[in-house]
Amino acid sequence: MPEAITISQGLAWLKTLNERHGELVSLRNQNSARNTVHYGANADKHQTIEPKYDVVELDKLITRVAREIRVLNESIRHTNETVKVKGYERNDDVLGELSPSSN
Repeated sequence: MPEAITISQGLAWLKTLNERHGELVSLRNQNSARNTVHYGANADKHQTIEPKYDVVELDKLITRVAREIRVLNESIRHTNETVKVKGYERNDDVLGELSPSSN
């Protein structure tokens, strides 16, 4: 059974999931259909590139990774709502307030 992770680990895992999702989407786009390339002086030669992976299975994997990203993102946000930042108190005076100069 997977163990609970820290917020820092969750953010790192979220980054990994997002990268993997992008890779899989790119692979699906390249792999989605059979491509025929014509080349030669008169385009008399051709090469057919067949899909290497099952598009349906690839799409299921993409959906699963996207769902995992969503669930992890929601879990991190929910956790952040319950945790206070240690050693820091918000002070709006730091932002400063400007008043018109009296020249």
